[in-house]
Amino acid sequence: MEITTTAPHPAVASVAEAVGRIREWGEARDWRGWDPYDALNSPLAPVLTLGTPFGRRVLIQAVKRSSLNLRPLLRIGPAWNAKAIGLVASAYVHLAAAGDASARPEAARWLDWLDAARGGAGRHGGWGYHFDVQTRFFFYPRNSPNTIATAFVAGAFLDAYELLGEEARLETAVAAADLLVAEMLVRDGERRFFRYVPADTKLIHNANLLACAVLARAAGPSGRSDLAELVGSALRATLDAQRPDGSWPYSDWQGNAWVDNFHTGYVLEALAACVDLAPDAGERLDRGLAFWERELFLPDGTPKYFPDRVEPLDAHCYAQAIETWLAVAGRHAGAVAQAERIARLLIESLLEPGGYVAFQRRGRRTNRVPFVRWTTAPSFRALARLLLQRRSVETEHARLD
Repeated sequence: MEITTTAPHPAVASVAEAVGRIREWGEARDWRGWDPYDALNSPLAPVLTLGTPFGRRVLIQAVKRSSLNLRPLLRIGPAWNAKAIGLVASAYVHLAAAGDASARPEAARWLDWLDAARGGAGRHGGWGYHFDVQTRFFFYPRNSPNTIATAFVAGAFLDAYELLGEEARLETAVAAADLLVAEMLVRDGERRFFRYVPADTKLIHNANLLACAVLARAAGPSGRSDLAELVGSALRATLDAQRPDGSWPYSDWQGNAWVDNFHTGYVLEALAACVDLAPDAGERLDRGLAFWERELFLPDGTPKYFPDRVEPLDAHCYAQAIETWLAVAGRHAGAVAQAERIARLLIESLLEPGGYVAFQRRGRRTNRVPFVRWTTAPSFRALARLLLQRRSVETEHARLD
């Protein structure tokens, strides 16, 4: 597959048209796809990596960064990813809530698929990735539950409960919250926080806050005050780590203190869901938003990857920025306008004519490998959420008229 380009694609007519194109592309493939980090799914990986952590990292990065899609050569096939399907299911929920009757059975299908696919001990259930993961910090095998995937999937079930009134979906979300408490909650003296994977003790702030958001959203409707109490204590670890400029480092471990756009977006969106569970959470959220808006966007709204570096222009940053702005619309007067502006930039710059969303742009080159979890599913959900927000505004205006 040729990956180079010299210019962004022309804009499609509307957000609704973009959602339709993405939906058509995904449904044609039953939402199976590749992932930036799926290199260890290659049957050649044990030989190519020499079975070492360093070798695994090298292979993952080489395949991820390649301007050509090496996966067919490495015999890596498209596959379902639980987090991606969680985003897809949530997108269908938002479309159904916005009045698209055809989206509701699709939401039900994928929520049922996720319910059947959850793993974990006993009555608890969680979700992971469909590939082995090797990072600088840890290794974990495919399909083992992790906090990030579990939080996003649980969020889809909570969306179905909140937006469509599907009571049965709340039970699955509460089971996911119980898994997070049972497997991911770290008790370190008086400090509490949710870790990324079992048996690890690093405080990774976006993972901690995403777990907190699941518990916060599940606590009220389920009558589980114990979940809300845990959120209050786990929030403290991340709130206290906020820097004077309003930013949060990725992690509290030495060498892992970078700040980037989409992880900051995760923290802010999740904190918005928990803002009533700590006395200073609102003030911390506002400071974080001010930093994010000031340091991680260009004047035209383009998301920068790092505060001191614009590229790569990454679709994940665009999609998460839309989500975050919509999540904080009640606290920021210009939030919805910012979400609209970034949606337009995403469509103009990274939506491919075929309907999927390109990965990254660096200078005059665009990596067009079709990823589902990283680019296309997040964009589908973000744009569907924007359509629902528009529909809600229209409904309110009609009511007032």
